[in-house]
Amino acid sequence: MSSGLLTTEQVLAAGQKLLELRPLEEVFAAILETAAEAMHAETAVVILGSGQRLELAAAYSRRGDVRGVEDVSQSLVREVIAENKPILTESAVEDPRFSGKSSIILQHIQSAVILPLTGRKAVEGALYLDSRSDRDLFRKENLAPLATLAAFATLAIENARRFERAQSEIAALKSRDSKTLIVGDSPAIRELYSLIDRVAASDLPVIITGESGTGKELVAREVHRTSPRASKPFLALYCGNVSPELFESELFGHKRGSFTGAVSDKEGLVEAAEGGTLFLDEVADIPAALQAKLLRFLQESEYRRVGDTELRKANVRILTATNKNLQAEIQSGNLREDLYYRLYILPVTVPPLRERLADIPFLVHHFLRKLGNHVSGISPEALRRLQSYTWPGNVRELENTIVRAAVITRSDRIEAEDISHQAIAKTSSDEDWSWKAAEKLHILQVLSLCGGNRSRAAQMLGISRRYLHYKLKEWGEQETQ
Repeated sequence: MSSGLLTTEQVLAAGQKLLELRPLEEVFAAILETAAEAMHAETAVVILGSGQRLELAAAYSRRGDVRGVEDVSQSLVREVIAENKPILTESAVEDPRFSGKSSIILQHIQSAVILPLTGRKAVEGALYLDSRSDRDLFRKENLAPLATLAAFATLAIENARRFERAQSEIAALKSRDSKTLIVGDSPAIRELYSLIDRVAASDLPVIITGESGTGKELVAREVHRTSPRASKPFLALYCGNVSPELFESELFGHKRGSFTGAVSDKEGLVEAAEGGTLFLDEVADIPAALQAKLLRFLQESEYRRVGDTELRKANVRILTATNKNLQAEIQSGNLREDLYYRLYILPVTVPPLRERLADIPFLVHHFLRKLGNHVSGISPEALRRLQSYTWPGNVRELENTIVRAAVITRSDRIEAEDISHQAIAKTSSDEDWSWKAAEKLHILQVLSLCGGNRSRAAQMLGISRRYLHYKLKEWGEQETQ
């Protein structure tokens, strides 16, 4: 029985069937069924791998005796994969490439074809078809349409793998507690989550660094939420612009009459957070007179209320955050060096938004859900505008932008014209049209596209990594990779 010539319509119909989104196992089954049906083959096998390592991905047989890798000519399969060229024989018995192969002889193969499955970067494997009853089943005229069919098959495999990865990532995100505070799934955020998981189990101090607006307090809350102290209080104190007296009272409490206005005894946050976590935001702004008292508490877990002689103890984990250069604060005399070393045990750096632009769609939908109004989506062009900006104000600036856009839009989704706010306008305003400003914007955008990888960014920009490091240092950018 001859299969005849495959028509374009047959190949396209088969390809459309293969490209339906489905799990990988179903894709393999569809490839085998489609190829065997199109060519009237008795056996169809998908083999993945390269070099010496070949794996049977799936097999089909009209006779029900499914074969393995050892039942096909592995040397010919390797040749097809290595050279990325198909091999077809109309008569395996007479073809010298096939006739001497033990697998051909033992299986009584009359005709066969082996097609490379070529992915975007390399050959994925091969599709093997054969027949034991028909000598002229596979014709050379079918090589071109068969190659197209194999391309559809490879694309289907790649799509299925992406589909399964996406399903796995979605499942991983869903498996996290619904109270998860940090939004995103970029490599930078995954690394941040990994670091949080590692430091959460400890009782040692954690210092969270990062630019303003990156979400340092959210990271602190996530450290507490995933720690053994999660059932106990999480309390936060902002350390900036507070007088020494009020700060000490807030932190350690005070005794009645210890200062004007102290009309009753008051417990401080250290006492109120017993068993839990105390977060000190902008720790570099703690008044110099109190840094020694904080250091003593970190070392001994002991403190005194303002105006009291009683020495108290507390079991509290201290988390701190700052957007300042602490080494510079030490040199300027604003921060005690011994306090720095006591705090800087487990550092966690929160990446700026420009290094995680892939998270913007996640963040946008998170902010829209928080708003809860009629706006439920965002247009692709609006997203592109958001992802083309470097966000010096980070996530806080993005949230303000989305809130404004959701209020002014006339649609049920945010459009590009709705985000013509001050921040985006900075990229095209006449505020600074200098070459240096353009160079900085371009370099930072390329660095963001490379996920903060300086070597890759320098290569894309056509400059040396040393020059890139020099420019970033000049602009005061944080070290990435």
